[in-house]
Amino acid sequence: MRRLLITAAFCLITSLAQAQMPAALGGAPDSLLMGDQMELRLTFTPPGPGTLLPDWRESLGSFELLAPPDTSALQGYRGGPVVLNLKATCYEPGDQTLGPVTVNWVIPDGQTVSGQTAGFTVHVRGVVPESQLAQADTAQKPHQLLDPNRVKKLGLSLADLLPWIIGVVIAAAVVYALLWYFKKRRRKALEAEAPQEPPRPPHEIAIEALDALRDRRLYQAGRLKEYYTELTDILRHYVEGRFTIPALESTSFQLLRDLEPKVNDANLRLLLENLLSDADLAKFAKNQPDETTCQRDLEKGYVFVQKTTPQAPLLTPKGEAA
Repeated sequence: MRRLLITAAFCLITSLAQAQMPAALGGAPDSLLMGDQMELRLTFTPPGPGTLLPDWRESLGSFELLAPPDTSALQGYRGGPVVLNLKATCYEPGDQTLGPVTVNWVIPDGQTVSGQTAGFTVHVRGVVPESQLAQADTAQKPHQLLDPNRVKKLGLSLADLLPWIIGVVIAAAVVYALLWYFKKRRRKALEAEAPQEPPRPPHEIAIEALDALRDRRLYQAGRLKEYYTELTDILRHYVEGRFTIPALESTSFQLLRDLEPKVNDANLRLLLENLLSDADLAKFAKNQPDETTCQRDLEKGYVFVQKTTPQAPLLTPKGEAA
């Protein structure tokens, strides 16, 4: 008999403890469009450290929880009210009952403490207004409801426009490629039709370059290596253009050897040889020729170019014998 009384007292205490945890559900609207999301706040105050049982989600009735709530605040609980933010919706039209929600909290000794919120009635409105549903003749022309949690789209979406956008881009690329091709062909045709200026003769280019070198006064400023480098480059370009000899890639010896059958005047070949010898000594042997020698070598360059310039053919007047 004593054990029976103890068991009854324990059950009574447990039932009293279960009714002691306060709980409240806030944020429920009076009406809701079917499929729309609503934000709910579940507030309860546990008696101490413990674990929340997930059974309370089943008491939402016809309402569906869209995502699990963030329960990280329950870890290491030390007292005070707990607030869980819930996101829910409903896909059934009409008056729907939300709650009462029962919250079960298991304390470390294995006992369960419960709290219960008040219930709410939320009117869930369908996608099609009820006034239109009442007037619809479903026997003659069946109506279709939009899918839940969908918004009717007006106009065209990006997916509808994407093929057209791709087509326009491809067409623009083709037009641009055609315009570029025909423009290039036209430019080539104009270049082919335009009269081509004859290339300047090598001796004109050489004399002009020698004049520019003279005006720069390099050897007067002591820049002997630079002076002789430019002087020999001018003459090598001239020899290569005038006699078709690879003078730019040849040594002084090779240049004079290849020039011998082209220039019959031995004095001109000797003149060029002396000039190249002075230049090699100044560039590679660090010889320091005086200004007189530098001036004489520049004059040798002028003489060599002028003496090897091809003579223009004499024009014979009409009526006279050649």
